[in-house]
Amino acid sequence: MTTIHNTLVRRKAVLLTKIHLLQSFTTLVVVVLGMSLFAQVPSPELPRTYIDTHWAPPSGGKAWRAHTAGEFQHALDDSNPGDLIVLDAGARYQGSFTIRAKLNPYHKWIYIEGSELTSLPVAGKRVDPARDAAKMPKIVATDTSPGVSVLAGASYVRFVGLEFYSTSRRGCDLDHTPRVNCFTYFLLDMPAQQGKSLPDSITVDRCYMHGSDTQDVRAAVVANSTNVAVIDSYISDIHQSTLDSQAIRAYRTPGPIKVVNNFLSSTTENLMFGGAGGPDNPYIASDLEIRNNHFFKPERWAKPGVTLPPAPQWSVKNSLEFKSARRVLVAGNVFENNWAGAQKGYAIVLTVRTSDSGNIAVVDDITIENNVLKNVASGFNSLARDDNCRLSFAPLCNNPGEAKRWKIAQNLVLLRSVSAPGALQSVAFQFLPDVTDVVFQHNTVVPGAGADCWASVYFSVPGASRWPLAQSDTHNLWITDNVLCRPPTGDWGGQGTAGLVSYMGDPPPLEKRFSGNVILSPSHGSPATFPAGNLVTAGPIQYADAETGNYQLTSPKWVKTTDGKPAGVDARKLDAAVSGVTGTTNSGH
Repeated sequence: MTTIHNTLVRRKAVLLTKIHLLQSFTTLVVVVLGMSLFAQVPSPELPRTYIDTHWAPPSGGKAWRAHTAGEFQHALDDSNPGDLIVLDAGARYQGSFTIRAKLNPYHKWIYIEGSELTSLPVAGKRVDPARDAAKMPKIVATDTSPGVSVLAGASYVRFVGLEFYSTSRRGCDLDHTPRVNCFTYFLLDMPAQQGKSLPDSITVDRCYMHGSDTQDVRAAVVANSTNVAVIDSYISDIHQSTLDSQAIRAYRTPGPIKVVNNFLSSTTENLMFGGAGGPDNPYIASDLEIRNNHFFKPERWAKPGVTLPPAPQWSVKNSLEFKSARRVLVAGNVFENNWAGAQKGYAIVLTVRTSDSGNIAVVDDITIENNVLKNVASGFNSLARDDNCRLSFAPLCNNPGEAKRWKIAQNLVLLRSVSAPGALQSVAFQFLPDVTDVVFQHNTVVPGAGADCWASVYFSVPGASRWPLAQSDTHNLWITDNVLCRPPTGDWGGQGTAGLVSYMGDPPPLEKRFSGNVILSPSHGSPATFPAGNLVTAGPIQYADAETGNYQLTSPKWVKTTDGKPAGVDARKLDAAVSGVTGTTNSGH
């Protein structure tokens, strides 16, 4: 019995040893795999679906000829999917019009267009108000109510070649300083109604939508719909008091959304996703295509009393903002003019906000490439978690959200002159704590006239931190192959490799994730040494032909990049991506 007992004990010990070894090996494999996956170059997911907006007018249905506002509403009420509604070119249709749900099992479109549509640019070409507005029917809001409301369940409606504006006399005081303009809330609204289905397949095509210096409009298009597209249109003069105003806003929609080949001009944000919807908002705006648009703020707004102190009339923040979005492509756009006003002047803001966009909000899988940021106070701003998600600010917020997997590549950032109104300490990219899985590659940052840029890449750190940081400020951040107008720095001012270890040292090796950059280090700056794969130079940095917009790096010559291509933007590729965007006749399809 003793022999048998001893044998069993030995077998049990051997078995336990094998189990422990297997557990250790499994743990090691998991750790190694995790480290391997985490250390890889992030690859954001692109949109899963793209909206087809090809020109396919209905045929076989009834053609409604509406000559008055009453006839227009009658046509909206009684038309059937597959019908055509024709409005008179140049005529004014005043009031607030409503589009309600209709049975549409075969997904047929209703097109609403003008009688001189053939005189407008063909499908795929952007309209020009100076040339085209006279040939457009006018949908005119007469009070604070929207010009057109597309209600729950309405579907397959295309607005083509129409002008939308307001003559509201509500809420205004034009006899005092500061002046308060009359206003309309929205020109085209898709109001999300809780418990009801969203509108679906709504397209704005070759339309002109606008306010004026003396007429406020809070938003031109509220895109709370599925499959909504704004294409080849011109939206301008969108503003309202010091409230946030947008050319296009979408906050209660799952997407997809297409914004392609438009002129977009608004004071606060030209285009924004998220920012409203309540804590139980069930949607994240997803599968967003934003291509070949001209985002623009006129310099006449950059004046005291208009958007600058004292007593600014309107609020300027940024050109493009994501508070809740995922699977986004931003490509071939020009973002022109942005300055410090109600915010610090970042042109593109990626800041998850569950506190106002809903507890499920994220800013994930964002691709921003081949864009020009022109005459901007700063470039990109980030936020990994919503610092407003707290009891004192948003008592129903229970999740700070996340922001992961971004690719910001092949963008030209032309910073604003230090002498221009609204100029501030310029930053190409500000990284906030815990930003994760971001690629910042082949971008070129050019300082504004009159001084060096304040920071090319700037790291903010958690409050009450000590230097050096106990852990890396960011995670899996790749800064490669850029032309930077100043060495990266941050709240603690840590320069060179030692500073980067605290700011972006997770995971090692840092040398792999910070490489291939050309870094201008002004002679009056603090000397610093960076990983060997980068070139630090006192300048000058020279480009092929900056006067004509060709910012291909020519000197210093540097091709020791991660992909063997010259550092900074590929000027030829960038020029092809934005060709014609600042004109009015380029094709967006």
